[in-house]
Amino acid sequence: MKHTPTLPFATGAAASRTSPRHEQNEDQYRILDVNHLAVAALRKGTLFAVADGVSTSRRGKYAAELMCSRVDTFFDRFQAPRVESLTQLVNEVDWELRGLGHGQAACTVSLLWLAYGMANVVHVGDSQLYRVRHGACTRITETHRGGRSLGAYVGMGPRIADVMQVWQEPLFVGDLFLLVTDGVTEVVPPDELLDAWWTGGGSTQRAATTIINEVNRRGGTDDATALVVDVFAVEHDPSEETTFSGRTDFVRPR
Repeated sequence: MKHTPTLPFATGAAASRTSPRHEQNEDQYRILDVNHLAVAALRKGTLFAVADGVSTSRRGKYAAELMCSRVDTFFDRFQAPRVESLTQLVNEVDWELRGLGHGQAACTVSLLWLAYGMANVVHVGDSQLYRVRHGACTRITETHRGGRSLGAYVGMGPRIADVMQVWQEPLFVGDLFLLVTDGVTEVVPPDELLDAWWTGGGSTQRAATTIINEVNRRGGTDDATALVVDVFAVEHDPSEETTFSGRTDFVRPR
């Protein structure tokens, strides 16, 4: 029997707020999930992104917008995408931003591509991505900081190849992913991010909104974005056997 790669059925939702100190929100995000008809028809998985414009650069918002506009082209551009396709995309944006002048436009980015039974992450900067499985919240991404300064960003130049993080692991039904900018992580710890999922009753939109409401309540001083992704089914080849019987039962840790 011809092998058909497994594809996830995942949905995402996001909430974002502008810092009271900023005139505009320099965070951007993209959700290319099963609710996007063109993405579903291409059958190349689902893609989620959070980008944070670096506020010390003159065109941080532009950098984050450019990053997300390139994410929009991912499925159309790459006929048979691989994780290397994501790294190529990030490198190309880095090159374009450098053309504007060193430090003039920069952003961080966390990309999550779910396809063919795998979760694929490409990450640069200090936005964070967490995975929740069996009730445990694990940080996948590293924090690229040198003291108080940002140690890695898209637009930094050739050294981006040395700091770009690439991560891949098998995907399971019931996996939950949280993509958040540093405006969230500066005031809301990881265990409380997970609380938002339970209090949201399993709704990605309510969970994302709850996280941003908590940032507001605690007086967060930076732009803040939360994107929540729920993997609720995986399409398997009929010839494959699996011992995984369904959605993970989330049990709140004591």
